[in-house]
Amino acid sequence: MSKPLRISKVAARRFLAERHMLLPPRSLPAGRGSVLALVERLGSLQFDPVDLAGRSHEIVCHARIDGFEPRWVDELLYATVPAKRALIEQYNGVLVIIPTNELPYYRRPADRRRERFWSDGTYKKLKPWADTVMQRITAEGALSAADFGPSKLVDWSWGPTPAYRAALEMLANSGLLFLARREGSIRWFDLAERLVPRNVLERRVSEEEQIEHTFLARHRDLGLASANGVWVQNDWPLKRKELVSRLTARGALDEIEIEGLDGVWRIPGAERFALEAAVRATTGTRTAVADPNAVALLSPLDPLIHDRKRLEALYGFHYRWEIYTPERKREYGPYTLPIHAGDRFVGRIQLRRDKGDAHGAGTALVIDGLWWERGAKPRNHLDGLSRAIRSHQRLLGLSAGRMPREIAERSDGKGLFNKLKRSDLADRRAVVAVAPTEEPAR
Repeated sequence: MSKPLRISKVAARRFLAERHMLLPPRSLPAGRGSVLALVERLGSLQFDPVDLAGRSHEIVCHARIDGFEPRWVDELLYATVPAKRALIEQYNGVLVIIPTNELPYYRRPADRRRERFWSDGTYKKLKPWADTVMQRITAEGALSAADFGPSKLVDWSWGPTPAYRAALEMLANSGLLFLARREGSIRWFDLAERLVPRNVLERRVSEEEQIEHTFLARHRDLGLASANGVWVQNDWPLKRKELVSRLTARGALDEIEIEGLDGVWRIPGAERFALEAAVRATTGTRTAVADPNAVALLSPLDPLIHDRKRLEALYGFHYRWEIYTPERKREYGPYTLPIHAGDRFVGRIQLRRDKGDAHGAGTALVIDGLWWERGAKPRNHLDGLSRAIRSHQRLLGLSAGRMPREIAERSDGKGLFNKLKRSDLADRRAVVAVAPTEEPAR
């Protein structure tokens, strides 16, 4: 085996910025096709229902797709015609959105859960309600837990739960029902044959093929992974060493080394040429400097920051999602978005959608906090940051914005405030000027 390519941290960061389509940001053309292309490139998008300033998968798409509209994802996920349902939700350790045509490679978790439910007594306990659920959905079509009315409480993974809801969860987790659509926290389920194309539903691949695919998909998600950076499940019959050996032997994975960091790192084999291009762009006497105003605001669950150890090793950027941290213990805010500029992380920003009063008056995007990394030069990034904020407003369908006085009176805040005001004049949709308020940063 040839010696792994050795690259610098600078080259690794440049490769990741370009590979994750953040240099430049929002560069994919507007439309559903770009959503599908993005998911196919990354392997999956993690789904999370928290919506303080947009849901996670929407922010991931928005950072890469020009004029992204959340409905594009919903149209691909919840199309009523199976042939048009190009994306589907599946559990792969966490809830993820994957291309529908890859569903045969993700059957194993549902198969294992079904075996467990049938063997540990869960199915027997829930059978009366499960039978009713299957009969009614077969006869009536997609239904939610609310459509079945009240039922007694039974023990479920998160605690006492109405029996009909537990039965729905069991059947969905077992792959016998699929998600038809969701609206907020309400989910409707239907029979798989009504939602998934027949050729996908009938296709079967071996357990080993599924595990290899999942392991490789997690490398696609990261783009560049440390030796142990990709999660290997304890119940997999194939262990990390065997998976790496198989996939590197056929060129699906490529091993590299990074100066100053221990061990080998891995990239999808198809990315080798892109990595070599990043090396050429960042070495020699005529390096191509990444645009400091190529600014994107990243979701806390963005694939570029999934691996927190890699984030610190390559970027020196420490990030923790504080949504579940008690308020008194938070260092920044519940939903701070990392600020990626060029090929570096330069800060973080706390955004929040203010829904206004009962009539919708006063709706705005609020900047509750803005923090820069040590060594960052805010003035070099304010043009890009203002564009990213304005773009985020459009993502949420908002035209007004606010920031607390304590930020607006700082030198960086004043510069950002003025740039946002100037963009108001150029954007007729911005009907309310950004203005500092007395509201404290959270």
